[in-house]
Amino acid sequence: MSRRSRRGFTLVELLVVIAIIGVLVGLLLPAVQAAREAARRMSCSNNMKQIGLALHNYHSAFNRFPYSTSGAGSIDSGSAIPGLTKVRNHRGWLGLLPYIEQQALYDQADMSLATGAYERDTSKATLSGPKPGQPGNANDIVVSTAVEAFLCPSDSNSTHYSDTSSAHYSISPGSTTLKGAYTNYDFSIRRTFNSGVIWSEDAMTTRRMFGFDDSSRMRDLTDGTSNTVAVCETLRNIIDGVAATWGYSKWVGHGVDIVWSRGINDNECCGWTSPPYAQQRLPSRLGEWGTSGSLHPGGAQYTLGDGSVRFISESIDYTTLQRLAYIADGQVLADF
Repeated sequence: MSRRSRRGFTLVELLVVIAIIGVLVGLLLPAVQAAREAARRMSCSNNMKQIGLALHNYHSAFNRFPYSTSGAGSIDSGSAIPGLTKVRNHRGWLGLLPYIEQQALYDQADMSLATGAYERDTSKATLSGPKPGQPGNANDIVVSTAVEAFLCPSDSNSTHYSDTSSAHYSISPGSTTLKGAYTNYDFSIRRTFNSGVIWSEDAMTTRRMFGFDDSSRMRDLTDGTSNTVAVCETLRNIIDGVAATWGYSKWVGHGVDIVWSRGINDNECCGWTSPPYAQQRLPSRLGEWGTSGSLHPGGAQYTLGDGSVRFISESIDYTTLQRLAYIADGQVLADF
């Protein structure tokens, strides 16, 4: 009987096959990554739509939208907000919890007590009751809870502020070891530093949808709900300052101002350095607190006053951003 010889693959053939597989994988990976980012962006959009619906339900219940911050300890309360004697450091997200299926978390919060312990000027306003983490105030448990509806899946940064001892940014230094939970979405406000003006006393032509200790009603959005930004996307990593915490206010960070500084996705810092904006750029963080951006390529997402969500390009011109921020400047947009 004749013996049939077996012939295996040569080394060259194996290398060719491996090279072909490598090329195919290289072609496939960007498509897979793009598909994953599209899914993450859709999830982020759904979060923001849920927030938009929650804002409308809140307005139906109280005939106004929530404040961005109330009883903020970083404000010179004696001059900016007359009559404010109790620092609570509340965020408006606390009031929205029942409308985003977080009733149980809302029920844990004591709204008569402070959610953050920061006080800038104790001679003019004192903390409302014991500090979070002290006996009788368990609000530190609430505001250290990461809420999925407040987190963008494209942002891989930490969900919590890491320092528990900072007198300016932590929940309650010396009283709790819990870490403040971040949010990727924050109210559209006029950014201020160390001082604040309640919403109803802000200039009509530059008034945003949210503010300190007061906020708008639907009737105030005279430029149209579809032409007004309500909630801005932001990142959980900031060069100058600390990212937004949803449950308590601190030294800086009481909302997002889309017309502050250099527009969307500005990841350089800072205007006060010499030379200005000379620090290293990193794509995973924003340059300054209170600014807007995302890790979605090319822009960020925004919830408008009508509850819809729009992706806005980072190349949008500054004048259009202003018109989107202001609720009653009389400059109605045809499209953007």
